[in-house]
Amino acid sequence: MTIELTDDEVNKQFQEAAEEQLQWDPSDQLDTIYKFDACISQGWRREICLRKGIALCLDQHNLKDQWLLNTPDKKTDTIMMCFKLSGQEEDVSDARSSKSVFFSKARRYTIESNGLLDKETTKYSGMEQYHRFYVYTRPEIIRSFTGTSDGELPKDLQHLIRPSSNEAAYERNSDIQPQMNTVIQQILQCPYQGMVKRAYLESKTIELIALVLEHEIAIQQGEFKPEVLKPEQLERIYYAKEILLKDLSNPPSLLELASQVGLNGTLLKSGFRSVFGTTVFGALQSHRLAIAKQLLAEQDTSVAEVAHLVGYTSPRAFARAFGRKFQMGPKAYQKTCR
Repeated sequence: MTIELTDDEVNKQFQEAAEEQLQWDPSDQLDTIYKFDACISQGWRREICLRKGIALCLDQHNLKDQWLLNTPDKKTDTIMMCFKLSGQEEDVSDARSSKSVFFSKARRYTIESNGLLDKETTKYSGMEQYHRFYVYTRPEIIRSFTGTSDGELPKDLQHLIRPSSNEAAYERNSDIQPQMNTVIQQILQCPYQGMVKRAYLESKTIELIALVLEHEIAIQQGEFKPEVLKPEQLERIYYAKEILLKDLSNPPSLLELASQVGLNGTLLKSGFRSVFGTTVFGALQSHRLAIAKQLLAEQDTSVAEVAHLVGYTSPRAFARAFGRKFQMGPKAYQKTCR
């Protein structure tokens, strides 16, 4: 079965959901989550408005059916960066003079400037999880980084801002670089709430924008060097993370994990840090603590039981790790959720 939607129909979904919108962070009115109609998708969208000219959006859909999303010609005054974390799509762009087809895989990103965007149809395959992370900013934000009174961009970045909304927008697709992925994961796993969360997310978003601009300059100057890791090695490293987090109470050792995915231990360690910005053990502990935090907030379970459920043999070691991660002991955190 294929579900065909337009941009307007998707936006209508969120307008209707707005009446029942939930705040992701109860202390932040500008951090909201909207759910799709279950007939269309088991999915949701989280939107965070950080300041005028900078906003984040996180889409996650578990699709059972194929989607066709039709986007008409439109003018935009924003600069969009879309980071595709999982799921493959096919984009058919119907430009005024030609038609192009682009297959977009996970772990790639797209940057679109302000200007006129061509009519496009995006095909999403069924039975896949789609995870997209967006950064929206405006030309004046990019210009504010130039350090000059007139905000004139360096030659290698001038193509990013169109002087007129009637001019065709610039668009480029590229692999997500390891440093970008590190910052994205830090944003997605932000441990804070309220004002501290907003300050943290804004700083990390600006860091991510800086990395995209740096990559753009390298491409324009012909200095960009492809990733050292081969595509099949990247696939195995992502698969290693899936295996690692599958059984929190009995995870494989580093050597067992390397053997299961067909990599040597040294390449797995260096590749894991390059792709995820952390060690194998660091990723395991971060996931354990995130699950533990959710269990403490949602279930009437003792700290010792939660420690056991997420794979800690010592409640004391769990409490220390939890405190270092969230600046609050598990018992104290649990009380704040009651």
